[in-house]
Amino acid sequence: MAEENENTTTAPLWNDTTASVTARVDALVAAMTLAEKTAQLYGVWVGASDEGDEVAPHQHDMEEAVDLDALLPTGLGQLTRPFGTVPVDPALGALSLARTQTRIAAGNRFGIPALAHDECLAGFSAWGATAYPVPLSWGATFDPDLVERMAAAIGRDM
Repeated sequence: MAEENENTTTAPLWNDTTASVTARVDALVAAMTLAEKTAQLYGVWVGASDEGDEVAPHQHDMEEAVDLDALLPTGLGQLTRPFGTVPVDPALGALSLARTQTRIAAGNRFGIPALAHDECLAGFSAWGATAYPVPLSWGATFDPDLVERMAAAIGRDM
């Protein structure tokens, strides 16, 4: 019996889905280096460059190319506008995002993917997506059922 236990590997607490969320988070944060924690605060603006018109404020602040592979060992907190910086077909964008997330998770020792941040205030901000009224307009309808149906439609689009 002792032989079996010696050959058994246990998953780290942060990967144990039977443990509480608090215990998992505490174990993960305790195991991370300062550089790994700081990397979770860093984001990369996908497709940003200093050429052409701006599609968002400060887009041209990203003048230097980012070496994604150099960031991966410590992790990456966010991918900004993977669908909205330049026109991207949503299906191709989703495939590209999935591949990038696989690289990011495989590139750091905890397997943490990045948060993908895109605009959705008036619907999914992607090429060919539906544009909906903004929430201020929702309130002006005084129709909670309509707001709920529209929010559900935005959710389906995402």
